[in-house]
Order: sequence, then C-alpha cells, then structure tokens
Amino acid sequence: MQYTAYTNHTFAQTPYYAALPPAERMTFDLLAQVFHFKVNRYVCEHLIDWEKVPEDPIYRFVFPRREMLAPRDFAFLQELARGGIDERLRQQFVAGIRRRQQPRYISAPGSLPRWDGEPITGMYRNFPTIVSLFPDPMVKTCHAYCSYCFRWIMFNNRKAQQSSSYRDPRTPVPWLRAHPEVSDVLFTGADPLVLKARTLEQYIAPILDLESVQVIRISSKSLAWWPYRFTRDPDADNLLRLFAAIRARGKHLNLCVHFTHPRELAHPEVARAVDRIRETGAVIRTQGPLIRNVNDDPGTWSRLWTQQVALGMVPYYMFMEADHHPQSCFRVRPARALRIFQAAQATTTGLARTVRGPVFMYDLNRVLLDGTTTVNGQTYFVLKTLQSPPGTPSEGHIKLLPYDEKAQDLGNLYELFNQPSPNREAEPGPCTHQLQ
Repeated sequence: MQYTAYTNHTFAQTPYYAALPPAERMTFDLLAQVFHFKVNRYVCEHLIDWEKVPEDPIYRFVFPRREMLAPRDFAFLQELARGGIDERLRQQFVAGIRRRQQPRYISAPGSLPRWDGEPITGMYRNFPTIVSLFPDPMVKTCHAYCSYCFRWIMFNNRKAQQSSSYRDPRTPVPWLRAHPEVSDVLFTGADPLVLKARTLEQYIAPILDLESVQVIRISSKSLAWWPYRFTRDPDADNLLRLFAAIRARGKHLNLCVHFTHPRELAHPEVARAVDRIRETGAVIRTQGPLIRNVNDDPGTWSRLWTQQVALGMVPYYMFMEADHHPQSCFRVRPARALRIFQAAQATTTGLARTVRGPVFMYDLNRVLLDGTTTVNGQTYFVLKTLQSPPGTPSEGHIKLLPYDEKAQDLGNLYELFNQPSPNREAEPGPCTHQLQ
C-alpha cells in the first residue's frame, strides 16, 4: 500500500466522505475550519469501521467532534454556513476560537536549558536525567492526527514550529556535554518517524558521540497509523539499519509507541513491523491516554495490554488525557479512571504489570494516581510523584487529596507537591475540581 494522506480539503473528495451520514458531513465541514485534520489511506481502510460511524472508536479520535467546541461557537459556525460565509468574518471567528483553545505551557525553573546566557530553542529538560529534543523537521506533522493531541497548535503553523525547534543538529551537544548527569535523550515532535532515515540520522548522530548519553528514546505513533514505515516503505530498511547502528554504538534504543485502541494492533503488518524493530535490538514500550467514549472501559485496556505483550512490547503508561481545550470532552474523571485501570490490570497477564496508571502527564510533575486510602474515616486519593522537574524536591513523595467521585480534575499538582510543608510524606491537601 502506498502512503496517501488526506487533509480537510482532500478528504472531501474521497468516497469515505461521500459515505458519511449527512449530519457527520456537516459536522466535518464546520469543524475542519477550526481544527487541523489529517488521516491516511491505511487508517481509513483498516482501522475505521465506517458502518458504525459516528460511534466507531477510531473515528471518534481521528475526526473532530462537535463537543470539542462550545455549543454557542458551533451554533455560530452553523449560522455563518447557512447565511453564506463572509470569509473575513469566518477567519476572525476561527482565529478567536483557536486563541481561546491554545494550550498554555508552563515551565519549572531549570527546565529550559541555557547556553551562554541564552535559552536553547527546541530543548526541554523534563526531569533531572532526561531532555526532550525538538529538531525542526520533527515538529511538522504525523502520519495522521489525533483529535485529542495537545500539540495541535504546531500543525500548519510555521511560526510556532520555528519558535520551538532547532535546525543545527549540533545545537544540544555543548549543553549535554556540560551536563553528564543527563543520561536519556527523547526525540519527539509531532512524529520523528515521518522523516526519512537520513534526516533522522543527521540529528541523532551528534548525540551518539556523547558517552554520558546512554539512552536514545524516540516517541512515535507510526506503528498504529502507518506500520508499513517499518516493513514496505522504500526507506524502511534504512530506518532499521539506523536503529541497529544506534545499538551498535552501545546505546539503549527505546521506541515510545502510542496506542489508543486494540484495533490499532489487529492488522498483520503491525506484528511484522514489531518483529523487524525488535530484531535491531530496540525495545518497544507502549503508552496511550484514557479517552472518554473511545477506550474508557476495562475490557478495552485489558485487550490492549494483552495484545501488546503477545507481540513483544512492554506496556508502560496509561495517561490521563491532557484536555488541551476548555470543553474537556476527552477527559475521564479521576475516580472512574482509577477503577478502569485497576479492573483492567486484574484481568490481564501479570507481564502487563509493567504499566503504570492512571498517570497525569500534563502537569510539570509526572504523578501517579496510585489508589485510595481511608484515614480517620475519611477517604483520600493517593498521589505519588514518579518524576519531578530539576531542582524540585518532590520526586517519590506522596500526597493525599479528599476523594470526590465527581471531581473532573485534581488541580495543580505541581503546586500541590512543591508547596512548603513540615511533612511532605502522605499528608492531606486541598482538592480543586476546576480544569487547569
């Protein structure tokens, strides 16, 4: 199969668009004006069950949903369409929606590396031993887009891409050489594996010369969206040779692959791709978010982890969705998320106990919702920091928050774990329900 991508403009020319129920075509036409959209032929032919649209789970997180907009915004878009769209008014209105929904990023002191007194664009120090790198070619696109992605602002936005990435492959090297405590480097984006192997190698090669960097991580959803990248693409063999070359330099190569639903594992090409990757010596760890009305039931996650283990992958994280927009249409409440995770673990192979969850990734700390406990008759959520930003004292600490079945969110976890306290071990703290 040849890779063919469809955007909001070209998808309307496909038979898939023509087969959509009229209400879904109308919704797509309206929301494609606001949200970036990209799908490919493999996703359309093998992952989406078109007879079950709009309830199909893959369709739900590839195609923009009307609940991603405030009802009044959706209604106004409908009015513009009915009355004959004034292009300037439409552009102003859409720009206003995007401004309101733009993710707000916060950084902890020490998370933005500096060299010669200036910040290093495209480099972020997540935790004391790991940095994320954003080379310019890697931040542009993916094989398809997830509607829940919090990095949507990068797509089709050259200004945003240039302001958060670097072009010279040696840009991170002086800083990394001066900080030998950093052992892990994560190449991320958008999706690094959209690139040709030669381009990818240009950015990885300078890092391999650093003895202190022992782990190369690459974050990608290509196994789900385009497994042919590793099997039949013209560049597939070159990519696998690059993986093998990284291992030959004595580095651990970890592919952090993103799966949201078991159906993404069902096609035989995925198994072939996994086998070819593992033959290079790379380790594949899997992660994915808990998404409302997509995978928010224990059986889905149990099947997902069981299939991953059977294929030779290592389940790693179940994330709490970051909710990059104010409508919170993807988020599952913490109390329910915890029940889903615990029930799913109870019905899957013990080899899947490598997975941790539910994990909050959208805060500065990486925080595990580890369960509940009762103290003096009061029930609490138990929260534990798995990792924390450089210079913060909270890693491995535990906090208790009053249990609330209806809480949509657990508040600002960075502030919770870094607030001054005479006792940082397992102390009750305030619980806020507002989405951050």
